[in-house]
Amino acid sequence: MARTFRMERWRRNILADRNTGVASVAWVIGVMVLGTVSCVASTQAHAELVFEPSSQELAFPGAALQALAAGDVDHDGKVDLVVADGDGDMVGVFFGNGDGTFLEPASSYELTDFAGLRALELADVNRDGNLDLVVVSEVSNAVLVMLNQGAGVFGRERDFPVGGGPVAVAVEDWNRDGALDLAVANGLDDNVTILLGDGTGNFNPTATPVPVGSGPVALTSADLDGDGILDLVATSATSGELSVGSLFLLRGLGTGQFAFARELQGEYIDTPVASLVADFDGDGDVDIAVVNQDLDDVAVRRNAGGFAFELVGNFPVASQLNGGVLGDFDRDGHTDIACTGEFEDKVGIIRGQGDGSFGAPTLFDVGPAPAAIVVADFDRDGWLDIAATSQDAETISVLLNRTGGAPPPTPTPTPTPQVPSCSGDCNGDGSVTIDELVRMVNIALGLRPVTECLAGDENGDGSITIDEIIKAVNRALGGCPNR
Repeated sequence: MARTFRMERWRRNILADRNTGVASVAWVIGVMVLGTVSCVASTQAHAELVFEPSSQELAFPGAALQALAAGDVDHDGKVDLVVADGDGDMVGVFFGNGDGTFLEPASSYELTDFAGLRALELADVNRDGNLDLVVVSEVSNAVLVMLNQGAGVFGRERDFPVGGGPVAVAVEDWNRDGALDLAVANGLDDNVTILLGDGTGNFNPTATPVPVGSGPVALTSADLDGDGILDLVATSATSGELSVGSLFLLRGLGTGQFAFARELQGEYIDTPVASLVADFDGDGDVDIAVVNQDLDDVAVRRNAGGFAFELVGNFPVASQLNGGVLGDFDRDGHTDIACTGEFEDKVGIIRGQGDGSFGAPTLFDVGPAPAAIVVADFDRDGWLDIAATSQDAETISVLLNRTGGAPPPTPTPTPTPQVPSCSGDCNGDGSVTIDELVRMVNIALGLRPVTECLAGDENGDGSITIDEIIKAVNRALGGCPNR
């Protein structure tokens, strides 16, 4: 099916300053096609979801593997996995082979003075082009930063004190100075500590932590009110009038400070473990999905403006949910949700319908008592895959997406003559078309994988930026260099 984005929506997004920069180029593309851009979804829109387990179960010592992250830590173009021991003090790095398998054993780091590694993120906190490691230590009341020395080798941890019982971390530029900052949810103090980065890997806390509901367990960020400033969603497991959990929406001030905006609660929430943010209904505003552990479902609330969110519905996924991620697993242009179900030893996927609702779950086997879950293209076939930790087996299960069929065998490379590159020429035919420009915008917005237009990623960093889109627009208007 096709989704049509009309000029009124492009103008509204620009006036609201949403999707800074990328929306402006998207609007230009809309003008170039006289008011309407049709993004035709994949022919796989209604295909059955197919995932097959990788040929290996990745083993790592740890009684509770509750933290997992994916990223290319060694700059070889292949996605790697980083895991942490929720009970102990070990961090492990599994380097990807690019075919859905990983090198074993993991490259391990023992953080001898810290334990209870409950959450981790990969981000370039010192602006050297390498993904660094940010880890939360629940036992030591600290957030740890391990700088990437290159080739996926991490240096000694730097620790920064936070509140009591930290369990979650979010990494963004809260004060808009170009350096990444941290937000840490403190489970025992019922607040969030904001630490501002200086761009070298050092962090300083703001004056006062931000109060939230009792028992915060997760953090996520998005521009909820469309003012161009990132806000925070703190998921609390035991807050609210019924003491079964609620969401605290914190309005970002753009200075590294946050103000209380609204608390979302009600019967649709019961022991939430995560909140996921995306535009689920295609209206240009960020919506919220709450992963409910005890309801075995995801509650979706549509953005109604002014930090108000209307309930769309609760959608069953699996039994005793532990975590959730977003991804377009069937490549139909709609955001889907995948969650780990601890009681059934499954990963459940519900497919977005594009109107804020979701279909029936499809379940896939993983290791016993799955917890953390991440999504990435591990075998580089253009389809999003899944990795999930097993708390009981101390392993990581990798599910390879075969919805589009098995990837073809890797051909033997043959020398090819050098030709001038043409930014945005996704199919290599010597010209840049409107469809290719739209594809680049969707990649920049995170809706499509970068593998769909490698020619648009001129610097090869795995993403498409506003500058690269502008170059492609210029090629579309002025033509490619002679081949």
